[in-house]
Amino acid sequence: MFLRQSVLAIFASATLFGAARADMMIQRIPIENASPVLLLKGEFSQSDDPQQLSREVAASGAKAVTFDSNGGNILAAMAYGRMIRSLGLATFQLRASQCASACTLAFVGGVIRQAEPGAIGVHQSSFAPGTGLDGPTAVAAVQTMTAQIMSYFTEMGVDPKLLQLSLSVPSDDMRYLTASEMQSYGVTFGNLNDISDRLEAARAAVPAVPSPSTHQAAATTVEQKAQAFISAYYDAWSRGNTEAVAFMERAYGDTVDFYGKATPKAVVVTAKRDFATRWPIRAYSERPQSLRISCSDTCRIEGNVDWYAKRAGDRISSGTAEFSFVWDQKTGAIVSEGGKVSETDKGASAPARLISQWQEQNGACRGGSGDSTETLAACDRRERIAAKLQTVGWCFGREGEYGYQMEWHACDATSSQPIATEANASVISSVVRKKPADFPISGRFAGKTMLPDFKGRDRQFNSFRTRIRDGMRQGPNFAGHYTLIQIGCGTGCSFAIVADNKTGRPASFPRGGEANMYLALEYSLESRLLAAQWFSYDAGRCFLEYFDFDRDEWKSLAKADIGNNDTCYKTIEENLR
Repeated sequence: MFLRQSVLAIFASATLFGAARADMMIQRIPIENASPVLLLKGEFSQSDDPQQLSREVAASGAKAVTFDSNGGNILAAMAYGRMIRSLGLATFQLRASQCASACTLAFVGGVIRQAEPGAIGVHQSSFAPGTGLDGPTAVAAVQTMTAQIMSYFTEMGVDPKLLQLSLSVPSDDMRYLTASEMQSYGVTFGNLNDISDRLEAARAAVPAVPSPSTHQAAATTVEQKAQAFISAYYDAWSRGNTEAVAFMERAYGDTVDFYGKATPKAVVVTAKRDFATRWPIRAYSERPQSLRISCSDTCRIEGNVDWYAKRAGDRISSGTAEFSFVWDQKTGAIVSEGGKVSETDKGASAPARLISQWQEQNGACRGGSGDSTETLAACDRRERIAAKLQTVGWCFGREGEYGYQMEWHACDATSSQPIATEANASVISSVVRKKPADFPISGRFAGKTMLPDFKGRDRQFNSFRTRIRDGMRQGPNFAGHYTLIQIGCGTGCSFAIVADNKTGRPASFPRGGEANMYLALEYSLESRLLAAQWFSYDAGRCFLEYFDFDRDEWKSLAKADIGNNDTCYKTIEENLR
């Protein structure tokens, strides 16, 4: 017992980012017509009292927390995480003010948690300077610390493999997580639709909070908009044919100077569609350093793009091309296109050029300052390229590997990322197919529906009160006594709310929003089982997942990658045939 207490005392001085320099401060970010967002700012230290957060929540009515922290003391960060969980708070993180190191432990305390790519950083733990531990004591402290963190991750619903990733990054370096990594490790969970007004207001307010680590983004110039357009162009062209051609139909003007000839838009789009049909699997990534952009009334955008494409019979095309576009900034349309192939890779099997681009951007992302524009841009490009590589069937790392061991390879059964497979009933059946009859209800509701208390207990759902009331008045449609209401949030974007007709209490379904596009749901009144299908832009794949809604809790039963984005345009029933 004495040894354990001694080790924990030493552990209390251990940090995930050097020595703590300041106690945690809590600031309110006022939100018009809503409760404020709380900003936890500074480094976690032994002297912090998480009860101050409880008092601040009670005084302000806050429902969400965000951070501006480089880390600090591990035990203090976990104490804050547990306090956040006990208070039922959501957490979100913007790249304008990072949450790194021990701060990650506090962040995952949120009951709902979302973060922008590049906003959450992890690395190895270290001891505060001057601790002066001997070898055996240090080993005991590290073992205790590791066990504590793994137990805490399990408690918060985070994959303990996140610790394995952290251990692969030296303590003087930082690994900023991509959106797909945060989702796969469980760092992010659910969606923030219920507090979307606070999120958008905080997005504007957080960068204005004085902080030496906060970067003020420069105003967007016409040239930057042109660069963003060309990135969006090649991102869309790297997706499935339906989405790629739809983008092309929006991207071109009525008449285009197409490789030196005035060409109607319909002819240009037909040419693009024909090419996409011949080469249905594509990955195109422009080289940022090659871009040359000059703007007046229109913008001329020139540069080089690397590509990798596959067609029937495993035929592969790979190389580099020069491109030249004239883009009308007022209409957002291409009025001229030209270019030529400059290099081709004979006998290519791997997307070597795109992997090289990813490695370059990964080095800039990991090696740069976490809050600089250049670093964040590199992290964004790394994530975009990774999604394209996954789309053409390439995966990074295998199960059980550490960061320094992980490499890009053709996806197989040992890959740590989903293997690209098209949807078919036999694959789905063998992996995840569930039967509604196996999840029976305890009984059906036959009384008078109780509506939510939007002014009191259920005020967080007040923005959707009309849709919820209208849905509930039609009676239960799911799991005996619940009404499930799906609400749109933009083109291809929706989320769902499930309301208890007995108690009137509404709750959020854990999938939806921009993280789960084209959300389709299949459910019935006679079963607790729900099937959800959605498309992930980060992975470039369509997923099917089964849930059991048992005693007011969503339990994920199984999840499978069922195809590319075209798969998600089909219904669940069609994909299960």
